[in-house]
Amino acid sequence: MEKNEVAIIGLGPAGIAAAIYLKRYGMNPVCFERDLVGGKTNYTESIENYPGYLEFKGPTLSSRFEEQLKHFGIKPIYKEVKKLEKVDDHFLLSYGKEQKEFKYVIIANGLKEKELAIEGEETFNRRGISRCAICDGPFYAGKKVAVIGAGNSAFEEALYLSTICEQVYIIARRNKYRAMEDIVRQAKESKNIKIYSPYITVSCTGENTLEHLIIENNETKERETLDISGLFIYIGEEPVLNYIDFDINKTANGFIITDERMETSVKNLYAIGDCRNTLLRQVATAVSDGTVAATSIHKDYLEENDG
Repeated sequence: MEKNEVAIIGLGPAGIAAAIYLKRYGMNPVCFERDLVGGKTNYTESIENYPGYLEFKGPTLSSRFEEQLKHFGIKPIYKEVKKLEKVDDHFLLSYGKEQKEFKYVIIANGLKEKELAIEGEETFNRRGISRCAICDGPFYAGKKVAVIGAGNSAFEEALYLSTICEQVYIIARRNKYRAMEDIVRQAKESKNIKIYSPYITVSCTGENTLEHLIIENNETKERETLDISGLFIYIGEEPVLNYIDFDINKTANGFIITDERMETSVKNLYAIGDCRNTLLRQVATAVSDGTVAATSIHKDYLEENDG
């Protein structure tokens, strides 16, 4: 296997699994990660639905991922991929001031958070507004905070914040939540969590830092001002694919379409994890994606080099 046969862009659970399987197949993936090995597991308070574990901390899982990479001699390149081009039968990947050619590429760089797009968001970004409760929650210990969103992330982080904050408000656009029923139940039973639904966020205000959040009832149009010190936004995510310099099949909302082998509409280009069009985005499904992609690539490589 030539040194630069396979590139993996992103080392969350999906990319980690792909890297490990490729290495065990005798291939040498070149792995790129712009942030931390483990991706969003670094910012997850706890994981309770991974087989074999009743519960463990997200950062703990990330550190174990890193140990596995070291065990297999995989050294990540901690640089952001700036451009991915298709040139004849190979791919040209640009990062920093360097370029490398690859026969196969696996896209595994996950998602980015959507902007809330309300008055005051830009002003108070990192001055009261955050998108990571496990990172910034301790700054608001003993204070009042709000969480915007209705999915698992919003309710899970609200539960975590309730253990260190005086009061947590959950702001949801609808009366029906996307979060799992058990998580919603825990939030409703918490003594210091209050759910506002159906409400939208109008604006946030304050002097030097965030002090107030103005919300509006979707049905009555009545407004209310919440006195808070911190605001945590979990309103959804979208794929980060602007570095890809050619067309691939995607859904209307930008997720990559793959076949059962994790291959995209472009030959030898694979997509795994949160960035692909999939029913569920969990650690367990991401690991499965990575395993399938690595096995598909190895099978193709053997067939192309048979004899």
